[in-house]
Amino acid sequence: MNHCTFSGRLVADAEMRYTASGTPVTSFRIAVDTGFGEHKRTDFINCVLWKREGIVTHLTKGKPVIISGEYQGREYEDKSGQKQRTVEIIVRDLEFQQGQPKQGQQSTSQEQAPLDNGGVPGDMQDVPF
Repeated sequence: MNHCTFSGRLVADAEMRYTASGTPVTSFRIAVDTGFGEHKRTDFINCVLWKREGIVTHLTKGKPVIISGEYQGREYEDKSGQKQRTVEIIVRDLEFQQGQPKQGQQSTSQEQAPLDNGGVPGDMQDVPF
């Protein structure tokens, strides 16, 4: 089973593009803290969301989210003709978080965005980035 879940904050505003066939593709990165004390570090996770046009306006820098999806590695050719490899999460579920609650309070507001993105198009050559 290939399923992973991450909780983090958007590093920058999401970007939406269209494939040659007109399918909307939204890409974004989240920062995920892991470890503690002197072993604490931040990992940056590339995320791809297919077929969701309206969501891009809500995916803004600093917004806390929880994403679940499929871990995927792929190769592509960059603009200079060099082969590149990237790892990304194909997002299936996305949940917006209120933010960090103040000490002693519980977060009461969560907005869940169930995704019906139908998966990734079979032809990965159609990826716009």
